[in-house]
Amino acid sequence: MKVPQKPFPTYKWRWLSVQPSEGLLRAPVFLGVLRALKKFEGKAYSSIDLHAELERVQKETKTTIDLARTPERNLFRNSGQYWRGTGLIVSKRGEIELTNLGHRVASGEITNDEFVTLMVRNTVLPNPQTYSKSELQKWHDARLRIKPFEIILATVDCLGKLYGIQDAFLTPNELIKIVIPLSGEKQEIKSISEAIYKYRNGNLDTTMWPNCAPEANDKRLAREFLLFLENFGLFRADYTANVYDQQFHVESILSQDLYIDTRVSLLEDSSILEDELKISRDSEFPTIIERTRISLSVIHRKNQSRFRREVLHAASGCCVITNESTSDVLEAAHIVPVSHGGTDNVNNGLCMRVDIHRLFDGGKIRILPNGSVFLNEQIKEAVSYCNLPHKINFPQAIDQSNIEWRSNYL
Repeated sequence: MKVPQKPFPTYKWRWLSVQPSEGLLRAPVFLGVLRALKKFEGKAYSSIDLHAELERVQKETKTTIDLARTPERNLFRNSGQYWRGTGLIVSKRGEIELTNLGHRVASGEITNDEFVTLMVRNTVLPNPQTYSKSELQKWHDARLRIKPFEIILATVDCLGKLYGIQDAFLTPNELIKIVIPLSGEKQEIKSISEAIYKYRNGNLDTTMWPNCAPEANDKRLAREFLLFLENFGLFRADYTANVYDQQFHVESILSQDLYIDTRVSLLEDSSILEDELKISRDSEFPTIIERTRISLSVIHRKNQSRFRREVLHAASGCCVITNESTSDVLEAAHIVPVSHGGTDNVNNGLCMRVDIHRLFDGGKIRILPNGSVFLNEQIKEAVSYCNLPHKINFPQAIDQSNIEWRSNYL
């Protein structure tokens, strides 16, 4: 294969902050901060109220990142791009202001699954919210525009189709050494996938290829694309390997090839956002996310039999929402998922009918601490779910703090 050339000397992939804090892309932390901003919208980023709320988010999500810092030198001074660059808050200093998209994600009206699909379809490099004017000009002069998430997913999907599902993964090193250089030359996805396969098998020498991650944080910046897809459910990561050799897998391949369109939709336009949501809901990504979620739950199911038995007993054998009592279709749903530190104790479980459980895990049914049942707009309109109760009573065994945690962070 011909050695690729950089489209311009400083070409690299960077999405959000130049000072990466990978833990901010963990869904509970990312969403917890967004909901803190919504709670104090209209106040200054330096407000004491926001500072106290971020301290609470930091404690309850158990993140090692100092979210609160000090009111004067707060999180948003250096890391606000994580929410500005994803289109959730307005790009201005001073008072907190969420975009339409930000409000709908914070309220749960747009689920995590829908949000990640919107990001896949609409994230473009260079990002006009986080790139300097000089950087934007370099990309413009090179006539280069890239949809990084679509390229990543299309490449992994192509690897699966060409070589089998066992090869449907990408490592940070493969992204940095092969995907980023070849995408800078606008290479076909098939060519990128074939190059990765050759590299894995020792048949591709990249020693003369351009270094697209030359500075201290560049490799971390590139890895953030994979971490986001994992944190929001499109990838399952293998954490047994070295950090840059970790394999980020998909659970299934697409029925059709992913078409990459480098146009970007203006999601601040309400009508365009509605159109994009419909496309996202009809795409195959929600199915892949559901399969990944199930796969991860199986990994953590050491005590599942006991957990189910105790949860169903505590609920008198009835679904907490539908009151269904046919045991064959009842499951124990974790309130705080095991993947986020939840336990297999009965106080962390709700008895749910199978389909209700799936919708609960996908965020399309949310249960608030006061027992109110919040339905995603798709579910509200569905014949099978439009008559679900607006409020439920929790079994006595439930730990209310688990309900509050899920409401705040998922």
